[in-house]
Amino acid sequence: MPAWQALGFGHLELGTVTAIPQPGNPKPRMARLPHSEALINRMGFNNQGTHALAQRLMKLRDRGEITVPIGVSLGKSKVTPVDEAVADYLVSARAVAGLADYLAVNVSSPNTPDLRSLQDAKPLRELLQAVVAEAKSTPVWLKVAPDLTFGAIDDVLEVASEAGVAAIIATNTTLSRSGVAAEEAATAQQPGGLSGAPCIPEALRWCATSPNTLTFRRSVSAGLVTGMGLSGSSTREPR
Repeated sequence: MPAWQALGFGHLELGTVTAIPQPGNPKPRMARLPHSEALINRMGFNNQGTHALAQRLMKLRDRGEITVPIGVSLGKSKVTPVDEAVADYLVSARAVAGLADYLAVNVSSPNTPDLRSLQDAKPLRELLQAVVAEAKSTPVWLKVAPDLTFGAIDDVLEVASEAGVAAIIATNTTLSRSGVAAEEAATAQQPGGLSGAPCIPEALRWCATSPNTLTFRRSVSAGLVTGMGLSGSSTREPR
């Protein structure tokens, strides 16, 4: 973390981490698509667990070595059944809520089986209400998928607003391969989420003109909620 700060980053998001340590998916698990300005990854939340991260964060804060806002992205442990996801996320939230400046609830990675089903309105409402309550004064952000239908986007925004979510991170990686250069089409057929330039049009669907997305955009403009654009960085200049 101190090295990233020294590079000039204005804030850092750590993770995604899970309650139970896990090795992630087998290697190789990342591929570059340079002609497409894109990456495919199927990392699978490889991490040593939220408690290990909490210990490191505590030491860094005690030494005064953290100088920028720190977010922690929380995911479901792969071995945890999806119907037990709430309890799994709460273990993580409890471990790091007092050490992070915000918590990001990741329900949108395509590389953990059944994870994206947590974006459905009913399980999402249960999960967000529980995490927001556990986080107490720590803001909770929600990381969403770019592949949702417009109706599902409206449902997610409504549920997030009701639950008291402070920000939407739009978006995680996409399962679509639209926009990939022809010479990289074969490489792009491997499993995993695509990020980078081809993902931008998918992410921008969160700025469409349905009633809830308009409400979301107005809320962002008014400073009532935060919106973070995320599809991969290929230049420091605005695109």
